Amino acid sequence: MAYILFSGYPGVGKCRILKEIAEDFENVIWVTTTYSIGNVRKELKDRAWVIDAFSWGMGEIKVNERDFIVPNPTNLNEISLSFSKVLEKIKGDYILILNSISGLAVYQPLPKLLNLLRTLIIKVEKDRAKAVFTLVKGAQDRAFEISLMMVFPNIVEIEDDRLKILKSSDAELEKKVYSMEKAKEILTKMLS
Repeated sequence: MAYILFSGYPGVGKCRILKEIAEDFENVIWVTTTYSIGNVRKELKDRAWVIDAFSWGMGEIKVNERDFIVPNPTNLNEISLSFSKVLEKIKGDYILILNSISGLAVYQPLPKLLNLLRTLIIKVEKDRAKAVFTLVKGAQDRAFEISLMMVFPNIVEIEDDRLKILKSSDAELEKKVYSMEKAKEILTKMLS
């Protein structure tokens, strides 16, 4: 089960670590819900695929062949369809990074989000790929966060400049705390 829920307050370094992990993959599918495609594209290599579920209705946006702007992210099927379109174009292993579930929670109730997450996770599992889903800690109520955590076999949190494993399918890693210098190494191990 190579998928992770990665939580932390804004600005703690989730995106930096994810970009480091993405460098190790030939095919990166980055779904953005909190930043425009232009901002994400500045940070990612040209070979990454970007699905923008943030910029709709913001006027003209220059995109390349690896960029998909979701016309209506309040319809979660549009995100799933964009993901399927990218999968049709790539060959080989990939990593899906959905940054962030919290951006979708602004528009959608938990049951609809869970449906989307299960759909994405099923595709990732079927393809024997990897996935990381981020969550902005504290952006939703605690009941929402706990319910969401039920879907994930691996849950990691950044807090107090440390990486905490809250839940892991690898018993060796369960409930351990690591320095941020080991974050990429630990997350990569969890994804293998």
